[in-house]
Amino acid sequence: MQSKKTEGIIFNIQRYSLHDGPGLRTVIFFKGCQLRCKWCSNPESHEFKRELYVSTLQCIGCGQCIKVCPQKALSKVDGCIVIDRALCKSCDLCTELCPSGAIQFYGKAQTAYEVFKTVLRDATFYRNSNGGVTLSGGEPTLQPDFAYEILSMCKEEGINTAIETCGFTRWENLEKLLPLLDYVYYDVKHVISAKHVAGTGSDCSIILANLKKLISVKHDVVIRIPVIPSFNDDKHSIDAIIDWIDTNLSGISVEIMAYHRYGEGKYELLGREYQMKNVNNLSTEVMENIVSTFKSKSIDCRLLSEN
Repeated sequence: MQSKKTEGIIFNIQRYSLHDGPGLRTVIFFKGCQLRCKWCSNPESHEFKRELYVSTLQCIGCGQCIKVCPQKALSKVDGCIVIDRALCKSCDLCTELCPSGAIQFYGKAQTAYEVFKTVLRDATFYRNSNGGVTLSGGEPTLQPDFAYEILSMCKEEGINTAIETCGFTRWENLEKLLPLLDYVYYDVKHVISAKHVAGTGSDCSIILANLKKLISVKHDVVIRIPVIPSFNDDKHSIDAIIDWIDTNLSGISVEIMAYHRYGEGKYELLGREYQMKNVNNLSTEVMENIVSTFKSKSIDCRLLSEN
């Protein structure tokens, strides 16, 4: 057991979740991810550092943040606060002074024990619902020591544990956590490298290699596939994923998730462009047909609803 004092950076702790493993769960969202999926609903998870954001809906235009910033990183353009992120030093002066709470940070440094204290508040709910704790992100395996300490404390208290991972990590990072995990939810976005690079900025070879290793040592693994329009919703892509699973894995469960635009507003807060803004959601009929295609190949598959 380590010291429980390892510090990491998270951007949210979501309590009472129903879609991140069995039962009622607390989800810990780790900051930092090496993929840049165009459809990512958590753009605030990308960087490993804290990131300033401004809500134009909450801003009252007082300009106090501009006056107090020692780096001159804030200005007003067309009545809106604009952040020069190259100058910002995350000193917190603007967030402390803002009277409306319009300017805040995504990301907070905490020790593993501080996170665990939040987790422990709902221990009764976990036991009554067969729930527990899920590490998500971002990519939790990129903070392996921090994740290990949180999971160790959970196991000491008999709390069920799970992780949601994109698999784009060193195998050693994931392997270290496996003895402490009851469930692994593993993203497979594509199995054709060129398509994967186009949609995420990175090749999928590491992801698929890690998945094969994972399946060889752990049985409680569920593959999750986000179905994204113009990326992997076409017949060729779906067939390629099915063929890869059929060839390389056996007895695996698959959950497919429909593309959504829930995170679109966060891009504006962070001063980034949402690249999928003209893409429409897929119909339930399309998603059910994809489920049927998996099942026709004797692969256990279900549609994961977020409702």
